[in-house]
Amino acid sequence: MAIKVRIPTPLQKLTNNQGEVACEAATVNDMLVDIEKRYPGIRERLCDGEGKLRRFVNIYVNEEDIRFLQGQDTKLKDGDDISIIPAIAGGAEKNVTKRVTLVFPQNRIQEPAVFTMAKKFDVMPNIRKARVTETVGEMTLELEGTPKNLEEGIKFLQAKGIKVESVSGDSAS
Repeated sequence: MAIKVRIPTPLQKLTNNQGEVACEAATVNDMLVDIEKRYPGIRERLCDGEGKLRRFVNIYVNEEDIRFLQGQDTKLKDGDDISIIPAIAGGAEKNVTKRVTLVFPQNRIQEPAVFTMAKKFDVMPNIRKARVTETVGEMTLELEGTPKNLEEGIKFLQAKGIKVESVSGDSAS
């Protein structure tokens, strides 16, 4: 089955400068194994020694975070679109982490607002807690990025009517 995998710029040196690669896989874990066979070294950048995704690596299948699906066991089908979004430190401005709780209005619950914010503003979200139903959407995140990118990303969410509250201490664990 043909799966399209979007490779983030910092990892494209491992895929012969390709931003997208095709893959044959039944699950996300199989996809990770398949791309490692063809592009050695990429899996170790995404997974720990036990094969589990590293803490700040997010994978989306058709714009859905696999943590809300079946994780690395998420089933794939022909035509699926996978995005790998790792947090990568670098550049002149140092990355910082900010904990926030998001409260989504009912009409925004199914919108991929966090995914869009992550891509648009180069902010790495790490979901700590979430409660999502058809009528309630609450999520506690650790956001990592430059202070400017975090500020712009939060403003983006607020402009969509999503309430953003700072979290302090260990309440996000």
